[in-house]
Amino acid sequence: MGPVRGRLIALLPLLPLPAQAEVCDKVRPGWTPVDGPVGALAEAGYVLASPVGLILLAFVALAMIWPRRWLAVLAALPLLVLAGLLFLARRADVAVQAMTEGCIGGIGPTVVLLILIAAAVLVRGFAARRRQP
Repeated sequence: MGPVRGRLIALLPLLPLPAQAEVCDKVRPGWTPVDGPVGALAEAGYVLASPVGLILLAFVALAMIWPRRWLAVLAALPLLVLAGLLFLARRADVAVQAMTEGCIGGIGPTVVLLILIAAAVLVRGFAARRRQP
């Protein structure tokens, strides 16, 4: 066995295995290895463009247009819950395998963005003056 063949055999454990490919088929069915690994900004776009993300962003827009304290709290609370769930979900074994495969990206910027949006909604809702009747 030559030195080149020995190095190729040593690299076999680093290649994606069928078990890892099944993780990405379940987590992100539309992703293919040809697309390349998903980055953190693409992951943020994926989360915010999901149906849940779009509903929350619409609710945030409503809270920003009509700044009321109760509406700000009702808009910020689901954002913070989503940020917490995303942070905790990335610690699961399936998520770790999917990140290794490259079909999901880092969630840090998304969590920070959701927290900043929630803070902006709360500041807008609590800083707004009530109209004098």
